[in-house]
Formats: sequence, structure tokens, C-alpha cells
Amino acid sequence: MSINISDFITEFEIEFIDNIRRLGLKKKDVANKLEMTMPTLNSKIKNPQTLNLKDIENLKELNFNLKTILNESNENSESST
Repeated sequence: MSINISDFITEFEIEFIDNIRRLGLKKKDVANKLEMTMPTLNSKIKNPQTLNLKDIENLKELNFNLKTILNESNENSESST
């Protein structure tokens, strides 16, 4: 039995689930706001580094708390300097 890293839930996925529960939204609502299909949204949740600025702005408009993605962004910019 092999285990893939993709089998584990990421910190961003946990934060995303917490946000939609807190806001009383469904993933389909978020996908509509971000103007993307459900498969695309699921892919971006698994790989939050693929979120673009428009996606992040739309999540903020929905009142998402984006501390995880903002922290990852800061860590990446610090490691590149």
C-alpha cells in the first residue's frame, strides 16, 4: 500500500472548509463567485498556489479569512530573497 502526499488534506483545505461552514456557503456558491467550474475550484483548493489575484479578491468579497494563503505567499517571497 502506497501513500501519496495528495492523499492528505492541506492546511488551506481545512481553512477553506472552515470558511464555507462559517459563512454558510456551498462550494458551488464559491465556484460561481470565482467564475469557475467545480473541478477547477477543487484543483485550486488542492493547489492554492494556482489561485490568482482575482480569485483572492473574490474570496475576500465573500468574507473568507485567507491567513493560510497569505502566510504561504509571504514565506515564498522571503525564501526567494
